[in-house]
Amino acid sequence: MAMTLDGHVAHPTAAWNFGSSEDRRRMDRLREWADCLIVSRKTLEHDNMDLRVRTKPQSLRHPRPVIVLDTARPLKAGLRILAHSAIQGEVWISERAKPVTLQQIWPDLNAGWQLHYYRDVRDIVSSLHSRGYPHLLLEGGPTLNGVFFSNELVDEFFLTLLPLVWAGRTTDRSVITDAPIALERFRLQSAEKRGDEMFFRYVRRKSAKRAR
Repeated sequence: MAMTLDGHVAHPTAAWNFGSSEDRRRMDRLREWADCLIVSRKTLEHDNMDLRVRTKPQSLRHPRPVIVLDTARPLKAGLRILAHSAIQGEVWISERAKPVTLQQIWPDLNAGWQLHYYRDVRDIVSSLHSRGYPHLLLEGGPTLNGVFFSNELVDEFFLTLLPLVWAGRTTDRSVITDAPIALERFRLQSAEKRGDEMFFRYVRRKSAKRAR
């Protein structure tokens, strides 16, 4: 996640270029590492994300897109990912939305995508691991991050601190849940300065419960 000095993690307007080229380069290195890239509806539609390794569009090592939905409302038409016909991924939708077809959710989707259902996000992680996708990169947004944190599924957290202040009033933060979750403790693995930005990598500390 990229965050301003006053805690914002989302663009206040679509015109704001949130994050630098260095931040995007580092994100691409994570995408090269990842087997799958997990995003929510809101993040995909709001940012109109290119889910490939953007600095190496011809690379053979692009993460598999995994889009998580909680309703059967169709995805927005004309998303950037649709321009790349070779990309094949999967859509996960809550079992509460059954029955539905992939064409109902995403009419413009190219062939080769899969539709799955989940009770909670642990089903998604378990399925991906069982199919040979061990390295999962979660790009959120904040509400989906909150669901993964609530289920103790986050092992590392990468945070870019931006030299920006917007103020205003917002609930946008890196992790959002309906109610507070159990306190999570992370160990600072690295901190690096590039220009006016700081790049932090945190690793989750194992609790006694998890260690057993």
